[in-house]
Amino acid sequence: MRMSFRDQLAATRDRKHSKDHPFFELWVQGKLTKEQTAIYCAQHYHYVTEYLNWMAYEASQIPFRDVKAYLFENLGDEENPEDRHLDMLKDYVEATGSSRESVEDSVVLAGTEGLQNWGWRLVYQTPWQAALAGMFIGLESQFLDICKRIVPALHKHYGFAADDRRIRFFEEHVRADEIHGAKGFAIVEKYCNTPELQASAVKAVEAATIRRWRYMTGIYWFALHGKEDDTPANCSGAL
Repeated sequence: MRMSFRDQLAATRDRKHSKDHPFFELWVQGKLTKEQTAIYCAQHYHYVTEYLNWMAYEASQIPFRDVKAYLFENLGDEENPEDRHLDMLKDYVEATGSSRESVEDSVVLAGTEGLQNWGWRLVYQTPWQAALAGMFIGLESQFLDICKRIVPALHKHYGFAADDRRIRFFEEHVRADEIHGAKGFAIVEKYCNTPELQASAVKAVEAATIRRWRYMTGIYWFALHGKEDDTPANCSGAL
């Protein structure tokens, strides 16, 4: 039986879903230090900063009011000046013992930079329908399942109570992303209305999952081994 377009999108995302990355496996088991989890949050800050810019760019380009409304709704939630999501990340980092300033000042790892650069190529060079698939399904929809794994670990292993404001970045994404994810799928299904656009959308989702996995691998190597990549230490770089 042939899969529906929606099922193809979900299956493509799930084949390389970052919730299964070794870094999150360690986090779920309580085997990361709080400082190591803060490293993830700093990189997530750098990634999400660009993701919001991609949404703003697409909102300026797309002529359909329902798509614009969704993008602006999403941006409004993220950039709410009373409870900005990027500030929530800083709250968590501060709770781990690092300074709030360390988030913006942290190094942008190679995998993070690769994800940032790929995202700009996606929105500039890909039909907007497929670009939204890469963004909404390949990237954003992953975070719901990631947070569903992280939140219980924060309670069980890291001493944070339920509804502690310091972890609300993770707890609120469990609640909010259920709604955002459904709307994102609906928009992609509605506007990827030709075989060509659907194929392009599936390709964008696959590329997004690969980029996000590589980004997570960069975080893994830096947080656990203090290395910005897995290049051997004795490699001189000479050709």
